[in-house]
Amino acid sequence: MTQDETTPAIDSAAGAEQQLADRWARDGFVIVRQLLLPEVTRQLGEIAEVTLAQWRQCNPETGEPGGNDEATTMRHLNHPGYYRQNPLALSQMLSACADQRILRAASTLLGSTPLFRCTSLFFNPLANSRDGGWHRDSQFHCPDEADEKQMILAGGDVGRSIQLQIALVPSDDVEVVAGSHLRWDTDAEYAIRRADGGSNNTSGDMPDATRVTLEPGDAVAFNPLGLHRGRYHTDRPRRTLMLTYTCSQHPRFDYFSNQPWFDEPDYLDGLQPPAQRFFEEFVDEYGPEWRQNGDEN
Repeated sequence: MTQDETTPAIDSAAGAEQQLADRWARDGFVIVRQLLLPEVTRQLGEIAEVTLAQWRQCNPETGEPGGNDEATTMRHLNHPGYYRQNPLALSQMLSACADQRILRAASTLLGSTPLFRCTSLFFNPLANSRDGGWHRDSQFHCPDEADEKQMILAGGDVGRSIQLQIALVPSDDVEVVAGSHLRWDTDAEYAIRRADGGSNNTSGDMPDATRVTLEPGDAVAFNPLGLHRGRYHTDRPRRTLMLTYTCSQHPRFDYFSNQPWFDEPDYLDGLQPPAQRFFEEFVDEYGPEWRQNGDEN
């Protein structure tokens, strides 16, 4: 079913913070129409195309091609290696991450000051069309099923973040199960997600699944503890920018937040003071970790 049959979208201009918070708590996902203005969406779409093309040739993090024809995800679109010839585009990308419309929505959903974490891009593959596997992000943190169940029922720390996916082109490639972040799998859900080593996790028969339809500039945010998946088809263009934020009280250092290029002296040049302060908080939190890791290598 589409989201219009279950959870109506919220107009970002309406300022309905309480409505947004209530729906987030109940459903574990919300849709916000026109979270980004059309001009910003257009700019980000152009940046995404250039960055993806560069990544496919050479990921500046590794010096190697970023992925094969079946790839569907890239991380760290804000790496300066993509912008040596166009620093203005880097400022546009970073400014979008610190856009006050986005940060207000993130603050409402987290119930806390948001801390930047990561940029990602989801895109359609060049080969091997497929539906993604149903999952909860908790299963990657807790491979042991009993530990995962305990995390879900306790509202574990993975749920202290939001994945905000913003469509740069029309998209209906995200599916979620409303309310599943609050409970363990039903028998039918378990049979698809976990049973038999997850061999049936791409099934199209997930009960009460909601397919989210987005226009450029629209966003869906979902709690990663809830059941969700993406779809990846060669004949359906997908360009979805995902901005990930965590509660400032619950930072998590890993590959996603390990971004030592923020220490480059001119990296934040061109940003307005509020955006600079937002990223300085990110550097203050994680900088000691990536500097220590660099010293150890």
